[in-house]
Amino acid sequence: MIEQFLPYIIMACIVFGGLCAVTVTRNVTRNAPISSKIKRQYDTYIAELETTNKRLTGKINQAKKTISVSSDEAADPFSAIGSIIDQIAPQLPASIRPLLKNRSAISFIENYVKQNPDTIKSIVEKFTSKQGNGTKSQETINESTL
Repeated sequence: MIEQFLPYIIMACIVFGGLCAVTVTRNVTRNAPISSKIKRQYDTYIAELETTNKRLTGKINQAKKTISVSSDEAADPFSAIGSIIDQIAPQLPASIRPLLKNRSAISFIENYVKQNPDTIKSIVEKFTSKQGNGTKSQETINESTL
């Protein structure tokens, strides 16, 4: 008796298996609105991280640049001040940068340089002097007072 229903049972199993395969395939390949929303948020988050990373990398690279003055400018403090200001300007806060373009601020700096050439020369020498391999850096002694 079971032998008579065996072809029908086999056909039912094949049809049921096919329906299961179709249902699973539709659920796997279907784009749910929630998953697409999460994907967009994830993409915008990655884009923000990349732009922040580029901006911070640029700031780090600017901070790593050493301030240098050529030997020709080191002899003349007036020309050295201009090149030092140009090298320091990108590292200054945005609120201070307009002062470097202000005529009155520049004239004040020029007057200070003219009045104190020795001080300016010592400042310029700090940027131009290099320690050799054989020189030792001076060690400071910390004294505490109570």
